[in-house]
Amino acid sequence: GTKLASASWDKTVKVWNALTGELISTLQGHSDYVLSVVWSPEGTKLASASRDKTVKIWNAATGELILTLKGHSEWVMSVVWSPDGTKLASA
Repeated sequence: GTKLASASWDKTVKVWNALTGELISTLQGHSDYVLSVVWSPEGTKLASASRDKTVKIWNAATGELILTLKGHSEWVMSVVWSPDGTKLASA
């Protein structure tokens, strides 16, 4: 693909043009450091994991927050989609 997503200690996810390095969008909504971000297999969503103990799912095209998943009692260090894009694993 031509886009890159980065997780940041500024509590955001940033989407970049991987060819030019231009910032495309900044996704805001976490209340602590974002430690992991991953594209869904079909490329339409992003999932982010944070020290705020949540996983957030974003619309990759619009940057809109789709869903916040709560349930971890400590930081969420990593998140990954299943190959078919129907499930998320977080740790």
